[in-house]
Amino acid sequence: MNRILKIINYIIPKNRRLVVFDSAPDFTGNSMALFEFMDSRGEFEALWIADEPERHPEFNQVKRDSIRALLRILRAGTLVSTHGRMAEIRVPSQRYVNLWHGMPLKAMAYAETTGRDFTDPVRFSDENYYMIATSTIMRNALAACFNQDARRIHVTGQPRNDKLFREPPEIPGIDTESYSKVVLFAPTFRKSDFLSDGDMLSHNLNFPDFNPEALSGFLTENNVLLLVKFHPAEEKFAEKFLDEMENVALLRTEMLKDEMLDINDILAGVDVLVTDYSSIYFDFLLLDRPIIFAVSDLEEYARTRSFVLEPFEFWTPGPKVRTFREFLDELERSLNDPQYYAGERRTINELVNHYRDDRSSERVYRLVFQGEDGE
Repeated sequence: MNRILKIINYIIPKNRRLVVFDSAPDFTGNSMALFEFMDSRGEFEALWIADEPERHPEFNQVKRDSIRALLRILRAGTLVSTHGRMAEIRVPSQRYVNLWHGMPLKAMAYAETTGRDFTDPVRFSDENYYMIATSTIMRNALAACFNQDARRIHVTGQPRNDKLFREPPEIPGIDTESYSKVVLFAPTFRKSDFLSDGDMLSHNLNFPDFNPEALSGFLTENNVLLLVKFHPAEEKFAEKFLDEMENVALLRTEMLKDEMLDINDILAGVDVLVTDYSSIYFDFLLLDRPIIFAVSDLEEYARTRSFVLEPFEFWTPGPKVRTFREFLDELERSLNDPQYYAGERRTINELVNHYRDDRSSERVYRLVFQGEDGE
């Protein structure tokens, strides 16, 4: 079917002023940030391909997998996506902007050396294909992951990171202003987090000796709020554990969708980030604030998933903790000393973020629509 649609796409004339956007979830990430920048200029017609058009009817949108959506995609002069969608039927006469959804730490696609149960991404080599990166090193990493000509990958920065330089928005139902500090726990999603009976393991913040009472006590004593952002598949399992803890709030995907908030909106108001193998910390480096890596399963994860950037110790500028007791000690130090690991953060930030400003959306716009390279 995709082959037939692609043949049809060659024939249909294109509307160079029509830009079709896609993201997962709807209206988020790099696509949304670029859309907001372009909308402020009013030079193009922006159309969203949305899973739930009824959630935000104020946008110009059509429902995914509908005939109307297909016809608009075939007519579009430019396709913009964070997850490689629409690529299968795209033709060279259409500009395709692959904004992706983060820079790689973990190996993915063609760079994976372990079991591969995925569909390899579509590779393009024509002049109308654009992929973005945050630095030369990241450009090379993406080229390996996508088996892509590095000349089609441009160092512009990620549009979503422009939000890090703005005042953080209010989070409905969570009064962050009443706390002295805000910590965010944002782990990567693992299929191994689930046992065969469906129980979730990562509610313990990745620590086998996790003590929820001790954590609640630490947070209340120091007036610290812990925000937790799990993968949507994990949230329903996490609620029963987190709702019983003091000073802990779960960032629910549905709430973020309703309020049109990205995790990058939240990052701007976070004092300490706790993660494991998620590349979210590459974004957070732009704020130059402490990061803690909870990696009790590092050897196992490296064996089963592997990394595109190694050694792991060098590329992760913060303490690596394996037990809950170590975590509390390092969290206390990070909260009290913003300069903790500052030198290491600065080194990695310079390697992975060539641009450290709020103009990434502008650079992508100039690159694609005004013919100027982001470099």
